[in-house]
Amino acid sequence: MKKILSVLLTGIMILSLAACGGGNNANTLTLTQICDDDETMSATVTVGYQNGTTLSETDTDEAELINEEKDFSVEFYLYFDNGLDYFVDDAKTQETYKEVKYSGFDGYLYQCDDYEYELCLYLDEKDDYDVYLFAYVAPGSDLIDTETTNMEAIFNQAEVQDILNSVKYKGIENSSK
Repeated sequence: MKKILSVLLTGIMILSLAACGGGNNANTLTLTQICDDDETMSATVTVGYQNGTTLSETDTDEAELINEEKDFSVEFYLYFDNGLDYFVDDAKTQETYKEVKYSGFDGYLYQCDDYEYELCLYLDEKDDYDVYLFAYVAPGSDLIDTETTNMEAIFNQAEVQDILNSVKYKGIENSSK
């Protein structure tokens, strides 16, 4: 009986290790933006992505993730502003506009042309400044055939949704000049 119980427990442990192992291949990109008008403020976000997606371009406040197998790219821009109402007003006039929530942040989404979605998440406000994270989801190929590309299918892939739901905001930091 002890032998059967120990074999059973060993099997359960092996299965639990295998089930947990999938999450160990996550990568993270970090974006930091310094407020242009008030250089004592900065904001930082991290975005997670799985193996199979690669970090193509990066700067302190922008980066691009590409997954060639799943044929998508996601470009991120972290942005300070004291009023992006004109972006929101323009987005609301688009037929595909909808309000969304990713990683607990409110925002909007619309298909801005035949081959790209624009997502804007409102992250924070301090004094007169707002912090936004923009994400542009498009096919990963440079050879975009807008006649046959199903943008909604690309945007709704689990890998894209996982990236958008992995945003972690570290807040606005003040530093002395």
